[in-house]
Parts: sequence; C-alpha cells; structure tokens
Amino acid sequence: MPKKRERAAKVEEAEEPTIIEIFLFKSDACVFCPRAEEVIRETIEDFDASVFKFTVINVTESPEAAEKYGIFALPTVMIGGVSITGIPEPEMLLKMILGAKVTKKKGAAE
Repeated sequence: MPKKRERAAKVEEAEEPTIIEIFLFKSDACVFCPRAEEVIRETIEDFDASVFKFTVINVTESPEAAEKYGIFALPTVMIGGVSITGIPEPEMLLKMILGAKVTKKKGAAE
C-alpha cells in the first residue's frame, strides 16, 4: 500500500504549477525600457496569468537591486538566472521561458 501513496504524492508534485519569474530592470531615464516592458507583457499575455510572476525593478529607486544581480546596462530582462540586455525579441523571451521551465522541472525531479 505505501507504494500507491508515494505515486499519488509524486503525481500531485508533478501537477503543481511551475511559476516562472521574469524580472525587468529599468530606470526612469532609459528610453528603451518602456518598449522592453511592452514586449514582455505582449509576449506573456496569451499565457495563463498564474504561470508568471513579472517583477519590474526600477534601479533609479532601488540601485542596490541592480548591484545584487550584477546589472550594468538597461533594460535587462532576467528569466531563470539568464539575462539579456536591450529590447528583447519575443522569440528570445519564449526560449528563455522554456529554458527556465525545463531547469525548474529538472531541479524539482532531483
């Protein structure tokens, strides 16, 4: 009987939704930052809102956040520990999201 419980617990774990965290580092003076944010929002809008946690970090207000994550240029998007600078292409965002999802699943399985 314990085997069934173990399998049930694994199935429940497998069905638990994986939240992908997306960080956008921007500043008030950055002319490209509003477009970067727009591209991110447009790219993820077709997905279920519970899939993502989108956090915008204004480094003008929180310079320590940029230092903590090693951000030296803006706009910078970070997904799953991988970052890109500049206005992101939707295809690149989707690749980063997929990579983060795969990495999270591997980490959960271990």
